[in-house]
Amino acid sequence: DVEDEETTGEVIKNLDVSTLYMLQVVSKPIDISLAKELKNLLFGSSLCCFSEEWKIQSFTFNNIPQLKYGIVQKKGGPCGVLAAVQACVLQQLIFGDSNRNKDSRCLQPSEVHRTKCLSMAIADILWRAGGNEKAIVALPSGRQQFTPIGKYKADGILETLILHSATRYEDLTVFLQQNIHQFEIGPYGCILLTVSVILSRSINLVRNDFDVLTNRLIGSHGYCTQELVNLLLTGKAVSNVFNNVIELDSGNGNITILKGITSRSDIGLLSLFEHYDVCQVGCYLKTPKYPIWLVCSESHFSVLFCLEKDLLGDWKTEQRFDLYYYDGLANQEEEIRLTVDTTQMCAEDKENDLTPPLEHCIRTK
Repeated sequence: DVEDEETTGEVIKNLDVSTLYMLQVVSKPIDISLAKELKNLLFGSSLCCFSEEWKIQSFTFNNIPQLKYGIVQKKGGPCGVLAAVQACVLQQLIFGDSNRNKDSRCLQPSEVHRTKCLSMAIADILWRAGGNEKAIVALPSGRQQFTPIGKYKADGILETLILHSATRYEDLTVFLQQNIHQFEIGPYGCILLTVSVILSRSINLVRNDFDVLTNRLIGSHGYCTQELVNLLLTGKAVSNVFNNVIELDSGNGNITILKGITSRSDIGLLSLFEHYDVCQVGCYLKTPKYPIWLVCSESHFSVLFCLEKDLLGDWKTEQRFDLYYYDGLANQEEEIRLTVDTTQMCAEDKENDLTPPLEHCIRTK
């Protein structure tokens, strides 16, 4: 009798998600021409494959009590994808149910709640890339969907994908909640999200976003390029971090257009490159809608965030506030909280500079 009761409960639980809600998701297998195009866009060649660092990476959460909100990175490489997803998870965790300022209890979610925040974060990333009208979720089937031939090197992942298309946001969120274990537990969560965000935007649009058509989304040493980070944060794989576009006269009446960020982003970006005058981050990324920033420093991406939504619009809050810092690769064992006091002046000594890179990044803001 007890077993029967458990079974009934399970049926009702499943009914709640799928049967009572008619899911409109269209599924089709990947083919070799699409797999080739994906590899060319990712690596610049259909003969390249994902590195081991990518193959073992999913969006698995931290078990340290103070860092339960954090996603753990196993090895270097896909940090841009992980930091972007981490930032979007924090947006859901801290500001998902209201825009009010929060206390730090929101950073100690239950396992169920943080998994839900992960599925909502992925839904937002894909829906944004699909222009708020469609999304594609790529999931492995466990068997090859085509026979790898010609100029194509099999990697055991792309060949197995089934592509699930949704044209309603509600369908996307329910479908992701049903399949979130593929992203959280994996083993290929990071690759699945990367492929899904490209296909949601479409291969043609991603290539048109680039300043140079031969650019790629994964660079040397398996690092994410700025284009891939921008695609995850803004839905467009543009090559730059300044606002809008810059037109350069390249002589003979030719104009080169450099594409940047076209509107205020939900999540921001601060870069050590700006401290060294290599680039300038525009206000669309520097002053995002939520006080959460990716930090680009020394070929690595991590996350900086604040619990106070008012930080971006209230000068009194801006005078003194706390920032939290999280780096999924650093084997962090406790919360890192920094207090920023903008009323205090600090002299810069560029000759004998012992200032930590993170502080340089914060000062660019």
